[in-house]
Amino acid sequence: MNLNDLRAHAYGAASGKENDTSNGAHSNTENERTPQKPLFRDVNAQMDSIFRSSKKLSREEHPNPSNSNAQTLIKVPADESSAQKKDSVYRRVAKFLVLIGVDEAAKILPHLSPEQTEKIIPEIATIRTISDDEAAVILAEFQGLYKHVTEKGGKETARAILEKAYGSEKAEEMLKKVAPFSGARPFDYLNDAKSERLLLLLNDESNAVKALVLSNIDAKKAADVLNLMTDSDKSDIVKRLAKMQPVSPEVLQRVDQAMHEKALALLENDKSESMDGRNALAEILKKMSPDAESSIISSLSDEDPELGLDLRRRLFTIDDVLNADDKFIQQKLREMQNIDVVKLIAGKPDSFRKKIFGCVSSGRRAEILEEEEISSPLRKADCDSITNTFFSMLRRAYEDGNLIIKGRNDDVYV
Repeated sequence: MNLNDLRAHAYGAASGKENDTSNGAHSNTENERTPQKPLFRDVNAQMDSIFRSSKKLSREEHPNPSNSNAQTLIKVPADESSAQKKDSVYRRVAKFLVLIGVDEAAKILPHLSPEQTEKIIPEIATIRTISDDEAAVILAEFQGLYKHVTEKGGKETARAILEKAYGSEKAEEMLKKVAPFSGARPFDYLNDAKSERLLLLLNDESNAVKALVLSNIDAKKAADVLNLMTDSDKSDIVKRLAKMQPVSPEVLQRVDQAMHEKALALLENDKSESMDGRNALAEILKKMSPDAESSIISSLSDEDPELGLDLRRRLFTIDDVLNADDKFIQQKLREMQNIDVVKLIAGKPDSFRKKIFGCVSSGRRAEILEEEEISSPLRKADCDSITNTFFSMLRRAYEDGNLIIKGRNDDVYV
């Protein structure tokens, strides 16, 4: 007995059974192909129930004593190694949609929540085959029936279902969002991005994620991005790359999808009006470390001097500290404790250290150097916090007209 026969016996829909309709037995060919009623009843309510239920197999949850054939079908033994025991509810729904076919699946999909849809579509795209036994269990669980069953999933099946449900344009948009990497090398879409954009994309990620991404993109591109990073980040990421162990496909897929969504968001920002895009970029750069900020602006200035100059006007960089009025810096340093000054100069270039030490007395300079020796090593997060606070304070003073910066102010002072 094949799978269709099992379904027919299980649900009382054998292919030889005649339709008892008011139109009589002489219906045209088109009406014979098109069911006059849905092939499954209250399926959306059933799916909602399954979403709320545990992952127990339906043969334990929905016995049907009135139909011995159905009982036999529900109790089909599953292999202990079967993925059915490990499948999430979203993958079971995905397999159900594959089994009932594109047309019927397209009728169901619009009734699901966006969150459910976004989790189901990637599952459809990764389904290769569904065994007869597993199909029988899934159909029993959802109490559905479809005459012509397909047993293969894949990205094209997901695309066909989405196109039926939402149209080709919306389908393509949804596929790009929830299944961008199906069949493609992870992070491959990042190889075409500029190094500066890629650094912005990775900025708020952990060094572990940065190392994972860089290990999966073009080597030259990865090297360019590394060169834009701060020395401390660069050193840590290089060590992680050297010690990196194989990563599970599931983890790689999750990170890949998250980065793809971030990349799409950045792309949408790039499509906006030029000045708005610069404002957005400036706001992002303000949240980065001063070293990374300066490095990115310097690189952008090489390609587009006007853009670099405009961003410098919107931001406050290490160069601005070097060109800032010494008297103002002296006043602010007097308000800081020695340990905070140590954190401020930690990891900074020699020119920055020279500027800060030039704004304190020789006696305090000795105290700061002693504190630096005692306190080392320092937590990077603490140093970044002090640095960001100091730079934000100088930026506000400049914007309020209380700080003079050589090269920024148009007025000439004597």
